[in-house]
Amino acid sequence: MRDAERTREALLDAALEVFLRDGYATAATEEIVAVAGVTRGALYHHFANKRDLFRGVIMRIQKEAEESLVPEEPVDDPWEGFTAAVLASLDAVYDQATRRLLLIEAPAVLGWAEVRETHRNSSLRSLERMLVAVDPEETESSIRTSVLAHLLVAAVEEAMLYLAHSDDPARDRPQVQAQLLKILAVVRKPAVSA
Repeated sequence: MRDAERTREALLDAALEVFLRDGYATAATEEIVAVAGVTRGALYHHFANKRDLFRGVIMRIQKEAEESLVPEEPVDDPWEGFTAAVLASLDAVYDQATRRLLLIEAPAVLGWAEVRETHRNSSLRSLERMLVAVDPEETESSIRTSVLAHLLVAAVEEAMLYLAHSDDPARDRPQVQAQLLKILAVVRKPAVSA
């Protein structure tokens, strides 16, 4: 890893720590550079400002969360793999960084449209691929696949937000999961009966 990449990663690690501990509003860039062991000049070489640094942290959290949804081993039944990936996304709310920074603070700091745009682009592509695997008659470019992917991303995002704002996500998880499974059952019916 090059020095510039190491510096950028150190800044993101430190920013994650400080934003998580202090929240975006009270986090100080002076504290972030001290934790990272770099200069303010290094911070502004890699990021335009505190908001841009926060965006970098959010993009990293999103990427890590999405990578955790990919099964480590191939699955025999594409539908079971698809369902497992969708339900695994609910587990993300138990990660403090995902819950606090991605689901609660990012919409306020970056704006909901920006957060959704970065998350949806990769999530939509992943869901479209999964839907094609479940129903080989579909294609990633079909309107049905695109519509279903958009609707499912919205349902999963809302389920995650519900749990993120809950005072007891573990208590509420079974009900949220049950309702999400009902939605998935409706999605599956056309593919099964076709």
